[in-house]
Amino acid sequence: MHPELVEAHVTDLDMILEISKFRSGAGHDFSYFRDSLPAAAMTAIAGIDNFFATDTSEPESSMKHYFAPHEPYKQENGDNSTIPVYAPFTGSITRVIEESREEDISIVNKRVEITATADTDYTTVLFHLNLDDAYPQIFNDYPTIDGIWTHQEDDPVYTTRAIEAGDLLGYADMRSSHDFDVAVLFNDATDDKWISLFELIPDSLFSDYEARGLARADTSISKAYRLANPVTWGERNENDWVRFTTVPEPGPLPLLLTALCWLWHGQRSRETPRSL
Repeated sequence: MHPELVEAHVTDLDMILEISKFRSGAGHDFSYFRDSLPAAAMTAIAGIDNFFATDTSEPESSMKHYFAPHEPYKQENGDNSTIPVYAPFTGSITRVIEESREEDISIVNKRVEITATADTDYTTVLFHLNLDDAYPQIFNDYPTIDGIWTHQEDDPVYTTRAIEAGDLLGYADMRSSHDFDVAVLFNDATDDKWISLFELIPDSLFSDYEARGLARADTSISKAYRLANPVTWGERNENDWVRFTTVPEPGPLPLLLTALCWLWHGQRSRETPRSL
């Protein structure tokens, strides 16, 4: 069991069409660092805090959630100033690095890590953000690794790294993109593990997902299932995604009853009390 750290939604749910499941085959492998690199590079990576999960028992899968907006907000219609991204819990920005879209490397945005104040074993990673200028645009970047990564110095001018749950971090960069993504890294006693954001969401907040047709079981694929059913990368599988249903609007009868109640209370308040 994990603590219910999440106090705010990461985005405006009314703008979201579907979310990928934890351990899905959406996107690319995001389980643990499987690459084999030169010894010097591996040594440098080993010294980076929260670089990636180290739990090698996980099969290949995407151990994060992609949030895909409705059509008017993505791909050829997308921009980097419409889909808001909020801090899910109170914490501190512990890393900001630059990243680009595979589809178009000229589209550059930020990967932001926030470590929870209530429990520093939990860090959320938010990908592809147009980060607000109040926060550092580069912070605690990876060291230079020859042929792989070039270190950038910390941004010297910013207002704060302190984050409150629900703070606007910026906007998802939806230019030429179907989605943006959110991951959570848990540092336990033996390994660093990716866990689902939904494992940290209390029922009081998850009720907003339930209103859109989701059950908790819909948000994750079990490890046993993924081991028995390996991912085929590069193709869409509908089972990897859970789609929101429309939140029902109030029907005419509830609206009529509400109006009548207001009229009745208004009439009562205008009546002159009778003398005994």
